[in-house]
Amino acid sequence: MNVKISYTKKVDKFLEKNPNLITEEELDELLISAVKKIFKIENANVDLKMLKGSRTGYFRIRKGDRRIVFSLVKSEILQIIVNDIGFRGNIYK
Repeated sequence: MNVKISYTKKVDKFLEKNPNLITEEELDELLISAVKKIFKIENANVDLKMLKGSRTGYFRIRKGDRRIVFSLVKSEILQIIVNDIGFRGNIYK
């Protein structure tokens, strides 16, 4: 499975400001594990939920007090778009 991961500007800013909390490599590993869990390729140990309401079609990964919101675009290459990343209290606003 070919996968392309892209980040929004908001996510890039968070990663630049908080390199000690999560690195881009750690984020990529979490996203790949989540996709494997979504498609039932592997039973990965990732706290993953599909969001409801106005964010239907998005997924959430919980890693400590951080939340990562992403969506999937299926085509020839599976594209993971990381829409938002932040702390628990601020992410869903």
